[in-house]
Amino acid sequence: MTVLDRAGTGEQQAFVSNSDIDIARVGPGTPGGQFLRQFWVPIFRSEDLTKGLSMPIKIMDENFALYRGHSGKAQVMDYHCPHRRAPMHLGWVEEDALRCMYHGWKFDCTGECLEQPAEDPAFAKKITIRTYPTEEYLGLIYAYFGDGKAPAFPPYPAPTEEGFTENPPVNPLPCNYLQSFENSLDEVHVAFAHRTGGSHEGIYDMPEISIEETDWGMIRYGKRASGDVRISLHYPPFTTRVIVPPMAGLAGAGGWREIYLHFTPIDDETQQWFVINHVRATGEELDKYLAANEIYKKRAEEAGSAQDWGMAAIRGEIRIHEFEHPELVRVQDAAMMVGQGAYTDRTLERLGRSDTAIIAWRKMLERELRAINEGRPTKKWNVAPADIVPNFGFQSK
Repeated sequence: MTVLDRAGTGEQQAFVSNSDIDIARVGPGTPGGQFLRQFWVPIFRSEDLTKGLSMPIKIMDENFALYRGHSGKAQVMDYHCPHRRAPMHLGWVEEDALRCMYHGWKFDCTGECLEQPAEDPAFAKKITIRTYPTEEYLGLIYAYFGDGKAPAFPPYPAPTEEGFTENPPVNPLPCNYLQSFENSLDEVHVAFAHRTGGSHEGIYDMPEISIEETDWGMIRYGKRASGDVRISLHYPPFTTRVIVPPMAGLAGAGGWREIYLHFTPIDDETQQWFVINHVRATGEELDKYLAANEIYKKRAEEAGSAQDWGMAAIRGEIRIHEFEHPELVRVQDAAMMVGQGAYTDRTLERLGRSDTAIIAWRKMLERELRAINEGRPTKKWNVAPADIVPNFGFQSK
């Protein structure tokens, strides 16, 4: 997929290029999947993986076993035991190793087989299971699923201001990851999708969008008529770092916060959001936020999943403009993203100048995926400098 400017019309239109590359596919062996596997990707919330726990996970259309050893180290390994293909996550965590439930084969964090109770002791040295580099940062567990040496970690800088960092849970969303990532690239939708009753209410002025591709990702600029410029950052393969208002249900508590949004693909038609929420409050202000946040979380739980209510809106079961929810912005976004279809057909779109950032990202993806498809080197991506940060960009804020 690529894009074409239509001269004199201010309109840009998607069209199918001569290549057979699909920029949104995530599976192993696809150009898109190979691109995604060049980066560290978040796979789980740290707080959800206690010591001694093993879990099945599906990332980019592949199944894996994830466990936390008794030392506290998290580790990802192949889903199937190399013996008779039993699921590894069903086994037992022993120190920092995982023992298969089927016949007791035991593997350490490096993939070495330590024990095979019913076999000749020499046999274990010949057997390994693939493990994947696994790290933790800002409350999330990351893994690297590519070939060769993993890139530098952490994949992007931490917030520079003092405050409180949390990782709110978000349910999986039944649509392709790129639809959500492109939503995060789209600054204009805020004035319409979030116009009624949401945390972004009152942000109605139209920005002029421009972008800058860098050696670490992309900077998006949204210039308002006032002269204010909102700066948002986008890190490959699917992370957006931006300043946003608090959820509607928080009634302003904690003020505008810095968030990192990750849209990790489960498969081509499902994704899992991972959120790093940095509330820039300390002392008494932080205490006030934490108290308000406990009330907010209880209300959000009682209200039901924002994603589920978004699906209800798509089915016509609720009128979204008259609906109230503590996480209304997520209800609205879910309805917009999933409403495009589980795997949207971008050849049917008519893009305009407000889509500048989306167009630029698609061009970058096609460039990189074409290089992968043709066996050529791809761009070398670096970690962003710590002093390049997002900002408010709104005069009233």
